[in-house]
Amino acid sequence: MRSKDRVLCAVLRQEPDAVPVDFSANPWVLQRLKTAFGVDDHRSLLDALGADIVDLRGVVDPMYRGPIPWRRTSAGGVQQNIWGMRTRISQTATGPEEMYCEFPLRPVQDPDELEHYPWPSVDWFDFSDFAGRLQPWRDRAIMASGASIWQHPSFLRGLDELLMDVATASPIGGALLDRFTDFYVAYFDRMFAAAPGAIDILRIADDLGMQDRLLLSPSAIREHLIPRIARLVDMAHAHGVKVMFHSCGSIRPIIPDLLDIGIDILDPIQVAARDMDPAVLKRDIGDRVCFHGAIDTQYLLPQGTPAEVAKTVRQMIDTLGRGGGYIVAPSHVLQMDVPLENIRALYETATARRARTALLRT
Repeated sequence: MRSKDRVLCAVLRQEPDAVPVDFSANPWVLQRLKTAFGVDDHRSLLDALGADIVDLRGVVDPMYRGPIPWRRTSAGGVQQNIWGMRTRISQTATGPEEMYCEFPLRPVQDPDELEHYPWPSVDWFDFSDFAGRLQPWRDRAIMASGASIWQHPSFLRGLDELLMDVATASPIGGALLDRFTDFYVAYFDRMFAAAPGAIDILRIADDLGMQDRLLLSPSAIREHLIPRIARLVDMAHAHGVKVMFHSCGSIRPIIPDLLDIGIDILDPIQVAARDMDPAVLKRDIGDRVCFHGAIDTQYLLPQGTPAEVAKTVRQMIDTLGRGGGYIVAPSHVLQMDVPLENIRALYETATARRARTALLRT
């Protein structure tokens, strides 16, 4: 099976020749892995790991033609993107991490102030040669990512202020959620139309869970977020694109709501969070959704041994992959606290059955 076919088979909850594999890592881990594998480009790294999915972001993007810099750096090393989201590289105990800071819309008191904010436009992006640049990746499942209607507003407003906006029914919160929803619906609609049939998955990322509970009440999520997420899902499905929804944490109470609006792939199955037991999820909803992730990045990958990692990968394949409907992946972007030998153990174990199948066919 080609990588693309293997992934789409799993998404349809059918059993492929081998469980498909996905990969994501922060920039410093990417460079460390390229050095370790002796490769210098992203395709070669995905080949070395056996990854079946390519995330287009940072690999194949539309051409940016906007009137302001795509990214600029100001005093103190603070970087700002076209939305005005600001980040700074911080040194942690295990290595560098990019962290959000200086939330520019935190002081806003009146929703009319948002009208004067310099919002980006979909027209700043040129998709005219986009389909052609996707051609080299068509052997893999192609995923478009970056859509967000909750997390991205929090990077401008501050999570605490956005939570208060929702709790007090402030029109500022609703206006922000609508700004991002409208932008991403239009942006990805234009992307999918520019390359018909080429993109397989849209990934929406909106963390709604903490370790032991939801970030908002189920009723608030159903009122403020589910209808907006549904707009993205409906747009993607109209183009024949499957939808992956990412939320870390304990989100069990609102999973039925996500399935009801048509989510095809649930990511990342944070196994250490409350009520996110993979075996229970497979039993209860495995006939409705494909699972993605479940290889723990909180404890297992940073602190476990390669043997423990390999054992867990096999267990997850047996549990979540039974009958199809599972894509092996870390439960978060790989960070610098994960030893190289554990990354190797994850991907060598995940692709072992594929290698045996290929050997039997020769």
